[in-house]
Amino acid sequence: MIGALLEHPRTKVRLHAYRTSRAVFDRETHLGQVSVLLHDPQPDVRRMAIRAVCHARWTPAIPVVTGLLEHPHPVVRTAAADGLTLWGTPAVPALRHALDHARPDRRSVYQDVLDRITGQDVTPG
Repeated sequence: MIGALLEHPRTKVRLHAYRTSRAVFDRETHLGQVSVLLHDPQPDVRRMAIRAVCHARWTPAIPVVTGLLEHPHPVVRTAAADGLTLWGTPAVPALRHALDHARPDRRSVYQDVLDRITGQDVTPG
């Protein structure tokens, strides 16, 4: 039932289903449900879903969040970049794969996030 409500046409219904999912299900089930919202038509809902899976470091969402780096809305792109940076090293393989398969004019999107991650993973010595 909650899965169907996460795809409801009204945004308020989808957000209520998200909150209910968080309260009712275990972590893995909830994050699996939230991953549906990574494809939501509303940029703010996508941003919320990105933050949820990234802060939980739910690795099955890495490829989808990586793909959102090219989303047309800047709020979604920024949330995706910040979330992948938060993930750090586990996001590197997906970013490198996307970088290798991206058009030359889009490679900088992935390279910028990779640079942020590798710069943050370096420990001063």
